[in-house]
Amino acid sequence: MPAITGTKTVGQTLTCSSGTWTKSPIFAYQWRRNGSAIAGATASTRVLAAGDAGALMSCTVTATNAGMSETATSAQTTAIAAA
Repeated sequence: MPAITGTKTVGQTLTCSSGTWTKSPIFAYQWRRNGSAIAGATASTRVLAAGDAGALMSCTVTATNAGMSETATSAQTTAIAAA
């Protein structure tokens, strides 16, 4: 299962780890704010913006290999603190 690490404060960076998968897949990331996808937030890291304050963040990882894909979503963080 993916996991989020980093300081949960606006201006800081969170990292989404892909978790453990078999067969060395290619990973795609999608950050979520309060469960909804954030447009353009598709890197494994996210610098927390002012709009993230008070929100619960999670990340979804899609692993693709040999034409097959699977998706897993991290647990939500605690509320993001204002800077």
